[in-house]
Amino acid sequence: MKRIFVFLSAAIIALLLSFAAYADSISPQSAVYEFSEKSGYEISTAEPIDTPKQALLGTFSVDGEAVPDPDSRDIPEYTVPDGGALTLKYTYSPALANASEEDWHLISDSKKSVDGIELGGKIETGAVIFQTSLDGEKWTVNKIVTDLENNASAEYSSLDIQLNNGCFYRVIVAYELEKKTDSSKILFVNKNNYERKKVAEVYEFYAGYKQAESNTNEKKFTLGKVVNSGKDNGYSDEIDIDKDDPHYGWTLGEFYVSGFTSKTDDNVFLKNVGDRVTLWFKLEQDIDRLNKNEKLIIADDKDGYDKYFQTPQTDFGRGTLIIRKTDYEGHKGEPIIYQNYLEALASASADVKIQLFEEGDYEVALDYEILDSKGINKKNDYRIAFSFSVRNGNCMVYPFDVATGSELSDSSVTENGFRLDLAKSRYLLINVTHSVWTKGANGYAEDVRFNRPAKDGDKYTDEGIYTIEVKNPTTGSSTVKKIYVGSDSVMKASMNAANSGFTLDEIAAMVEQGAVINDDGTIVMPTAAEPTEPEPEVTEAAVTTAAETAETSETEAVEAAADEPEAESKSFPAAAVIIFAVIIIVGAAAVVRSRKG
Repeated sequence: MKRIFVFLSAAIIALLLSFAAYADSISPQSAVYEFSEKSGYEISTAEPIDTPKQALLGTFSVDGEAVPDPDSRDIPEYTVPDGGALTLKYTYSPALANASEEDWHLISDSKKSVDGIELGGKIETGAVIFQTSLDGEKWTVNKIVTDLENNASAEYSSLDIQLNNGCFYRVIVAYELEKKTDSSKILFVNKNNYERKKVAEVYEFYAGYKQAESNTNEKKFTLGKVVNSGKDNGYSDEIDIDKDDPHYGWTLGEFYVSGFTSKTDDNVFLKNVGDRVTLWFKLEQDIDRLNKNEKLIIADDKDGYDKYFQTPQTDFGRGTLIIRKTDYEGHKGEPIIYQNYLEALASASADVKIQLFEEGDYEVALDYEILDSKGINKKNDYRIAFSFSVRNGNCMVYPFDVATGSELSDSSVTENGFRLDLAKSRYLLINVTHSVWTKGANGYAEDVRFNRPAKDGDKYTDEGIYTIEVKNPTTGSSTVKKIYVGSDSVMKASMNAANSGFTLDEIAAMVEQGAVINDDGTIVMPTAAEPTEPEPEVTEAAVTTAAETAETSETEAVEAAADEPEAESKSFPAAAVIIFAVIIIVGAAAVVRSRKG
């Protein structure tokens, strides 16, 4: 018992330690910069200080599961479970605001930019800037929070499009401090002297989903066509691009789908087990020099909206990607919006993974605005939009015993009943027929209790034979399985494939004749006893007759040997055998006489 207790304790401790290492392992690299009162927050050209001389404005944390990579680069690197997310959070602390005048304390800063990043307002009691980069060099601003004291905290959640490709995260916290150095008196007026400095905290790390090995032989299919969508109308028009259009003769990039097994003519991608249907975008242009024209760039659409998806009017940035899924029940989900998408891409000609897709119907649009500064500045809106569907290519339903949880194959028998599992194949058409067989005067008769559609998770526990028919409307394939629920031996035997040539009445007749049915439905017929032949009885008369016959044969053999002396050597063995046989017979006769006496 003691050994078991020690083992369980060690196992629990190991589990807790592993969970702690997995869930709370994010330790972003941090650095603190200090600048003079009259300078800006020029982080990119400064060196961090060794140790701050005061408390920081708050604390930075990352919530979410992640595993540290031991072979990481210069900054901490983490692997996030597929489908997981990270929440970056900076929480304000009142310590600096409550510090005395003689100590460094927080004051309001009227600056409106940090390291060249326009904030859209004053820093005031602290600004928090969340940035991301796919290459660690070109940074995109995702969110800005100013006047931190009045907001208490600032948060940003990672996007799957970032973690799909692996992403650098950087958080900049900027604020101004002052402290009283001394006092002076001028014409009987006391004047306090202060020292001021600007401080920037920078936190940086890298995170991404575990990358599967890429298959260069994967099938690929390109989707989408660019159209001129008008101007400031929610990207709603569909105007063909003619020769007078600045977008004429070149493409921004292409969307394509990979990781599927096959495809139908109406853009339905079929996947099998292990397939990872993925949407990619390959940027083919420098967005600051479109078609190698310095006067043609992707503009910043600060008040964009998409009429089709009915998105709110907001800052679309330099291109916005929108994805919406409709599930198997016809429910349209909320559009997923990736603002400033084109600027976030690392570089031209990079294949960027957008999202992995399970079963469903998907709509995708990339909205972007082009500024043509040749002559009079002119902006045009453009849209690349398309739809596609993903379906499982199989045509299988999996019955599981409701008591044991074990999978039941075709023609299985269970006394407990079963439930259906579609293995997330939501678009299969399933029908279940329940039949009960009863024995009457004229033999077994079938009574169909129901014949109806089924859905994932349905349970069946009433006795009878269930015929499960599955159809895949996309591929046209179908599958049929039969399950017997009950304990009747005749019904069990009817489910066994080896007995497919027998009717229920014939199986019942076998049982009446003594046949035994095993649990697996095999039939064992009774075996008939083989007849035995009685041994012949040895009588005195038979022994006497045999002896006389032997004596006669011996006499004839001796006479023949006398007539042919030259054959003596050859006949001797035969004569010896005869004499030996006579001796045995005589001996047997003597035994018979003694028993009678």
